[in-house]
Amino acid sequence: MRRLFTLSLVLAFVAGCAHKNVSTTAAGGSEGANAETEIKDISSFRLSDPEGPKVVDQELESIPTEVNPLVEKWIAYFQGRGRPHMERYLARSTRYEKLMKKVLRDNGLPEDLFYIALIESGFSSQATSHAAAVGYWQFIRGTGKRYGLEISAFVDERRDPVFATQAAAEYFKGLYSVFGSWYLAMASYNVGENRVKREVMNHYTRDFWELARKKRLPKETINYVPKFIAAKMIGKDPAKYGFDDIDYLPPIEFDHITLKQPVNLRSMAEKLNLNYEDFKALNPKFKGEVATVKGEELILRIPPGTTEAATVAANESVVANVQFIADSGDTQAYRIRRGDTLSTVARKYRTTVAYLRDLNDLPRRKPLRVGMRIYVPDRTPIRDRTSVNRSIVAKKSAPADSGIQKVSATVSADGRYYIVQSGDSLFTIARKYSTSVSELQRLNSIKRGRTLKVGMKLRVPTPDSSSVREVAKAKVHVVKRGENLSAIAAKYNVSMSDIKQKNKIRNPASLVVGSRIVIPSESAQ
Repeated sequence: MRRLFTLSLVLAFVAGCAHKNVSTTAAGGSEGANAETEIKDISSFRLSDPEGPKVVDQELESIPTEVNPLVEKWIAYFQGRGRPHMERYLARSTRYEKLMKKVLRDNGLPEDLFYIALIESGFSSQATSHAAAVGYWQFIRGTGKRYGLEISAFVDERRDPVFATQAAAEYFKGLYSVFGSWYLAMASYNVGENRVKREVMNHYTRDFWELARKKRLPKETINYVPKFIAAKMIGKDPAKYGFDDIDYLPPIEFDHITLKQPVNLRSMAEKLNLNYEDFKALNPKFKGEVATVKGEELILRIPPGTTEAATVAANESVVANVQFIADSGDTQAYRIRRGDTLSTVARKYRTTVAYLRDLNDLPRRKPLRVGMRIYVPDRTPIRDRTSVNRSIVAKKSAPADSGIQKVSATVSADGRYYIVQSGDSLFTIARKYSTSVSELQRLNSIKRGRTLKVGMKLRVPTPDSSSVREVAKAKVHVVKRGENLSAIAAKYNVSMSDIKQKNKIRNPASLVVGSRIVIPSESAQ
């Protein structure tokens, strides 16, 4: 009788919830639950802003911290084999902690849910799972759209820390209303609430640990909650667990401007004298360089206190028509030389040590070796990356040669001088002309440490006529979904080995949709 009474209570509880018809899948992936309200944005965010009210309901104020052998196993993992991952996650965490906790608090949820994003994505907007879950909170496409996130050819709000956290908050509100247990809500976020509902009803319990002991949930889900608890314990007191030397990223802050036309974010960043990746990090929902209008307006986040300058820069960066321009050219390869450190490389490419560690998945204790290749921000001038005319109307069925763009070179008529552009360095210019930094220094009597100035005329090695034609009329193929290096080589009637050599590609399987491949000219074969 008691068993039947318990079951009836559980059934009544589930049947009375707002998400009773929701069907869900794994990893933050609900297949149902239409959003009742539009996802809210935050117009500005400053660290000096007063905190909103704390959650009144004590049950919602914090998530229990139950330590058991499973939790201790994950703490040991993060301190040992998983240490490099945890160091990166902690370094990124400070970038988003204040912002995401504000969103959770404003939604009446415990701030501790912040650590779900740590174990889901490591606070990387680019995180993508094998199941195509994307962004900080790892939403699949269907779930993201049902919770009000815009996902289109130009925008993916799953990659935005505000919108994605708002959607995650809505989802967790529904899950907690179903189970009345944060541990079961988290298990549902991982495996889907219907699976958890079924086990709860079949075994007459809402005790996650009991279901785990009986192995009634998938192994990944059984480990999901203890992994969260371990991450929360370390995240709240890193030094206690041996993480006392982290290169923390600075917290995000922003104001916003409202525009009526689409703009090119890279052009706007250059006019504001900002690193493109820093500016893009404020607006990560845009998949490429072009920020598009939604409805009748475009809201852009900008660095605090730059409203006037940003408005001017935006108006000078308007695109009349819209074409998708991928961000895959944001990085370039750099080979470590004798005497290099991450600090010197970061200074050279106007970035931070923390960014280089993050970009290259470099643990703190991994030494740099001469000849080692790492990725750095691409400081090649924008006009040398893509066609001067970017405003081509985007079409659903692009013509066969739509992947081709002309790359313009900034050289004198006789090809013997290069005009220094914003963002240039001797290294990028040397690479452009297949020469060395020392040769450029010799040709131009440049002393070590001298800074290049925009507009400076540099003598470069005299190219032969065929190479001049190649620089001025280089074919660049933009990789499309489903393409591989073999198909691209066949399309242009060139060999795979020539393409690999021209683009310094070691692993053809590493091609990314949107990346640009320089096609060798026939004379170069």
